[in-house]
Amino acid sequence: MKKLFLFAVVAAGLTFVSCTDKKTTEPETPEVEAAAEEIDVQAAVDESIAALSDNIEKKDATAFEAAITAVKEKVAEFLSKNPEVAKEYLAKVQEFLKDKKDAIAAVVGSNAAVASLVDGLANLPTESVEKMLDAKELLKNVGLDAAASAVGLAEGAKDAVEDAKDAVEGKVEDVKDAAADAVDKAKDAADNAKEAAGEAVEKAKDAAAGAVDKAASDAAAAAKKKLGL
Repeated sequence: MKKLFLFAVVAAGLTFVSCTDKKTTEPETPEVEAAAEEIDVQAAVDESIAALSDNIEKKDATAFEAAITAVKEKVAEFLSKNPEVAKEYLAKVQEFLKDKKDAIAAVVGSNAAVASLVDGLANLPTESVEKMLDAKELLKNVGLDAAASAVGLAEGAKDAVEDAKDAVEGKVEDVKDAAADAVDKAKDAADNAKEAAGEAVEKAKDAAAGAVDKAASDAAAAAKKKLGL
């Protein structure tokens, strides 16, 4: 009996620990979502590096050229959509290009155009978006246009400023309209009060006059009665 009792207690304890672990590990949604956002860039990096690695191993210069051109096009695509993503993508691909520098040189051989493209991509500054976009000559050498991205960023900032300005102006106009409405309502209320006060005075005057007339009439009647008239 004692053994059965101890076994039941241990089982209950393990069940409690298991439930506690489940409760403490469930609310991790924000970190999972953040990781999911990173996977999009990492997936592009993995795809590009896999294509480059495969063609380095095969020593296929033509296929490698296509793969490195695809990397350039991916950088251009990211630059036009989100320069931050372009920076992250290129920085990760650069690690591979620098690590495999000798193997890539052996595959590229005397193809100066491809060698120049590889070198240009490998040496683009990726410390920040600003540095990347400022390296206009390097971008131009590898067939990328930072101007469009820079203009896009500037236009985006300009639009944001304009939107903020419009929002502020709209709020100011709303406040002015509300203040004007409040003044008009206060004026109307004052006019109504004045009119009501005037009517009350007139009614009081009429009531007083009526009271005086009645009092005079009653006094005259009383006097006549005393005189026997």
